Amino acid sequence: MYLLLIPVLAHVPAFGEGGKSPETATSVENPAKSRVLYGQLSGTDVQYYSFKMEKGERIVLGLIVPAGKESRTFTPDLILMGPGLSNEGKVPETAELPEGYGTKVFSGKMPESATYEGFTPSAFYSLARADLQAPESGTYYAAVSSIEERGNYGVILGYKERFSLIEWLLIPLNQIKTYRWEGQGLLFILFPLGVTLAAGILAISLKMEAAAGFNPARWSGIFAGLFFLGTGLSLIFQMLVSLSRSSYSPEVIITVFLALASLGLGITALILSLKDEGYGMKSRRKQFYFFGIGLAGLFLWAGWFIGPILAFEAAVLPWRRKS
Repeated sequence: MYLLLIPVLAHVPAFGEGGKSPETATSVENPAKSRVLYGQLSGTDVQYYSFKMEKGERIVLGLIVPAGKESRTFTPDLILMGPGLSNEGKVPETAELPEGYGTKVFSGKMPESATYEGFTPSAFYSLARADLQAPESGTYYAAVSSIEERGNYGVILGYKERFSLIEWLLIPLNQIKTYRWEGQGLLFILFPLGVTLAAGILAISLKMEAAAGFNPARWSGIFAGLFFLGTGLSLIFQMLVSLSRSSYSPEVIITVFLALASLGLGITALILSLKDEGYGMKSRRKQFYFFGIGLAGLFLWAGWFIGPILAFEAAVLPWRRKS
């Protein structure tokens, strides 16, 4: 339902630098599928991505850099090389052009404000964009070039927003990689989760007498809830960080939905875990609930995989009271 509220663009993230020449270019299958190819330029090098197109097919390209003060002066260029292209723009001397190919150079221009992306959430500067039809069938190359400065970049390729099941489930790991691409440290990224876990452990330590009677299923449920809460708070934390670097976007609704879903799963898991019940029909029902919580956590990117695994563990372990 939340996807129907606003038009959104969900790019499949891919990490790994491009090749150093057209011969060693990183090959991209299915170029119509929307994705972001994250990489890093060292300063004077040119990085290449290759993809095959049929005549008349739509080519959509874009170039982004992470939002932040350190990126305000980093404006690399995006170069499209392909058969039948008319030459437009000045090609850098360091770029290698396949024989008989034409080029279109899209100079990177820093926008006034950064763009907010709601799924990660993150913020980036959109430097260049191209949307055209392939004039001839063959292999095309997208190259990223920067004369002097070094920095991180992302090449947007394709326009069809499609996720495979594996790509969808792996989004939590790619979220962390995206934050690292933005320049965030690992401790900064994990700070909300760490605070949540520390607060939960502190609360348990204050009730050690009651906690001594907890069985493994209850412990799994409690920590599943803490991990869900932690990722919900992390989404809110990253949303505030990204909004401090960008202008407001309706995609904030997406982030709020995902954050509330994680928080809701966390609260539900904690209530079920702390509710005192004997072993019987209600306990089996509780196991069923935790199985549903684990599935929901996987598909809503809650718990960074650990939360859903602990929820599934709570679903298979017996909830018999410890004697």
